[in-house]
Amino acid sequence: MTGTSWRGRVRIGVLALVAFVLSHDLIFLVTYGPAYRVGMARLGHDDRWTTAVFLVLGLAVALAIAGGVRLAQLARLARRIEAGTADRRLRPPARGARLLARDFGRSWLVIFPIALLLFVVGENIEHVSAGLPMPGLGVLGSLDYHGTVVILGAVSAAGALVDALYRWRAKVLEARIEAARSRWLRANAAPARPDLPWVERRHASIAGHTAIGRAPPAGAAA
Repeated sequence: MTGTSWRGRVRIGVLALVAFVLSHDLIFLVTYGPAYRVGMARLGHDDRWTTAVFLVLGLAVALAIAGGVRLAQLARLARRIEAGTADRRLRPPARGARLLARDFGRSWLVIFPIALLLFVVGENIEHVSAGLPMPGLGVLGSLDYHGTVVILGAVSAAGALVDALYRWRAKVLEARIEAARSRWLRANAAPARPDLPWVERRHASIAGHTAIGRAPPAGAAA
């Protein structure tokens, strides 16, 4: 799974919904051209579909705002912590392209199947609501649906790229915060040497040798 936290699951779910909605309209646009609205109405898409589109787009906007706020908070925290460290030149290395590609692949393997399932189920429901026979898996490729799998795959890939880039940036900021905090803790954990006055360690030995070399007092000799 691409995200273990509830934020990650919500983000993936919203991206899958957005991929489904955008792919749906693109498929009808590719299939019917300028008459795509007529084709959608013929297959049972009414005002409920328009409402669903606006709802999903609203969720996408909310997700973008929440993600932007989260990244801004992490960036501000990273700057504040780094400002209190003695060495600001050290920076944790950014994750490379290979790891970014891995995150992208993992996100796509979740977003694409969800968007595909939503499209198949949604179209079958629309057909039944319009009094048409259920097309089943025929929505993945027929005269009424051109390029379904390709379009869903491409749009899902765009959503997966957005998710991978967001996660990459968040992890870079978190690594900067952790590195700065570790440097701060090491600097404050170092024991401070007491500022003691200078002492000549030879004073005692010099005094001892002087006492030995002297003659005993007169009273002691008697």
